[in-house]
Amino acid sequence: MHNNSVVDIRRRGTFSLEEAKAIIPLLRKVTENYVSDVENKMARLDSISSQNTNLILLLEEQINCEIHKWHSKVRKLGGEPKGLWMVNLDAGNGYFSWKYPERELKFWHSYQQTFHDRIPLSDMPHREWAVCNKPSSLPENVVVNPL
Repeated sequence: MHNNSVVDIRRRGTFSLEEAKAIIPLLRKVTENYVSDVENKMARLDSISSQNTNLILLLEEQINCEIHKWHSKVRKLGGEPKGLWMVNLDAGNGYFSWKYPERELKFWHSYQQTFHDRIPLSDMPHREWAVCNKPSSLPENVVVNPL
């Protein structure tokens, strides 16, 4: 991705390191908005009486709805939500791994490992990250928008 490119929703396939790094600011902004909404609802939930079950149930439903919406947006951007505010981006040989509020992409883990096993990109045993999913018959300057 380049600074002037448009991010399409419903992205599929693997990410090159450049693409994964480029999408982090968008993932961070989207996540930041949902974190704020969920935290506000959680604070409200914590402040009400435990006897107000109808309001508790309503707030819990709203919180779950916000989290599901975040999951959906992450998937549309090509990511895989892996917990609350954690995202994997398929690198072709494992996952680039990001967690809010990290400002940039710094971690990776293999397909067999979990998010908690992630290692710094600089410590990866190999650097065979995926290349863009552009058909090889197209010139390098042609951008294909994955569906």
